[in-house]
Amino acid sequence: MAPRRPTDLDRAVDDAAAARSGTGRADPAAFGLPARPACPFCGGEETELYAPFGSALSVATYWCLRCRTAFERFKWQAGG
Repeated sequence: MAPRRPTDLDRAVDDAAAARSGTGRADPAAFGLPARPACPFCGGEETELYAPFGSALSVATYWCLRCRTAFERFKWQAGG
């Protein structure tokens, strides 16, 4: 069987792995995302990027440390 050619998804996974910080979490700046957006549930800014790709490619998943809730944010949202 011939070796498989890398796909765009393979490259995205490699890029995401390379952008991870020492904490095991993705670095938001590497993806052009805000570091600490406000939580839509409690309004707190004690948030961290959980995954640069959420349920769709156009959203990122964040985790609120204050109310312990996951939320998604559009990547290309006006105002950063």
